[in-house]
Amino acid sequence: MSPIAIACIWEVVSRNGIVDAQILPPPSAVFAELWRMTLSAELPADLWASVRRILAGFTIALFTSVLIGALMARSELIEDLLDPNIELIRPVSPLAIYPLALLWFGIGDASKVFLIGLSCSFPIILNTYAGVRAVDRSLIRVARSLGASRLEIFCRIVLKGALPQIFTGVRIAWGIGLIVIIAAEMIGGTSGLGFMVLTAQQTFRVDKVFGGIIVIGVLGFATDQALRALKNRLLPWHQEFRE
Repeated sequence: MSPIAIACIWEVVSRNGIVDAQILPPPSAVFAELWRMTLSAELPADLWASVRRILAGFTIALFTSVLIGALMARSELIEDLLDPNIELIRPVSPLAIYPLALLWFGIGDASKVFLIGLSCSFPIILNTYAGVRAVDRSLIRVARSLGASRLEIFCRIVLKGALPQIFTGVRIAWGIGLIVIIAAEMIGGTSGLGFMVLTAQQTFRVDKVFGGIIVIGVLGFATDQALRALKNRLLPWHQEFRE
């Protein structure tokens, strides 16, 4: 109910002139603009442009990062080789790397997919590493005594045991991907939600700016709820502690 209450207060404040409606347009005007953009196909086109870039970069990051994190956790040599490089790159802002991505891949989707993949990889790697290291070693010993192969142990015990923490990394990475794609589209884009918001700001279409912000927020909320539901569906055996 809290978002509805905030929207009602916002509407009253804007409609009664407490705040200039040109600076803070009422929600009714914002949603009217969103409806107009939806009917004109402007919003669906920009939304799909952002979503497809996030999905491409995130998918690449997911598969490569789970593999890298698991291998680092299982091999001290691989950890010694990769960990210093990861920790050197991880603190660097993605926006500082974006000019290089533009030089390497151009202004199209490839540079944005690269930036999203790079940004999303670090939380998945770290959480996969922590999850694999936390797997009960007695389970591995039992599996070996029962004749399980290395691949069976890795897939059915190690990865399965690390899935709760991997999902935590996935949720964090998806949120980072949303932040990065909006910024990237503002800096070097010709389509997408970030480009839409920036263009609206430059033409002083504040209702359109708020509309873009709302769409980004709803997209993030809906996808995070979907990831939570997927986690509960795939990991019914995992119970989180709560007081």
